[in-house]
Amino acid sequence: MAKKTRVETKKPDALLSGFQYCITWVRRNARTSILIGVVIVCLGLAGWGLAAYQAIKDEKAQYTLSQGITSFEEYAATMKGDGLSKAEKSFKSLAKGSPAGIRDVAKLYLARIATMKGNKEEARALYAEVAKKPSSDVVRKLSESALKDMQQN
Repeated sequence: MAKKTRVETKKPDALLSGFQYCITWVRRNARTSILIGVVIVCLGLAGWGLAAYQAIKDEKAQYTLSQGITSFEEYAATMKGDGLSKAEKSFKSLAKGSPAGIRDVAKLYLARIATMKGNKEEARALYAEVAKKPSSDVVRKLSESALKDMQQN
């Protein structure tokens, strides 16, 4: 009895054939390929530049926040000097234009400063503003807790 032999045809590898097609296309369309490459490099550099700009902006905001907190703590410890006005100036600049988390912390400190100065309504407004659109649950809880404390007093 004769053996049946099975004839298998080899299919080309999909990855290899796709790669070969791309190489062929690049060779046939050299100008377009170079233009696409330049555009991709420019977009990559623009993305990197934007990320570096944002990182520097965030770093400056964090430094300003730390300076404000330091001034506030110095004033709170001694109750003398112009630490409170320095802290208030730092926090106001952060409340205007900084990332959401830092902006909320600055507003919480501004509310504490307003409370220390006796401006209860300003403090209440700042706490309510932070509680309405918080950047995190911790900030929301802090502002809500401060609002409850103000209502009790």
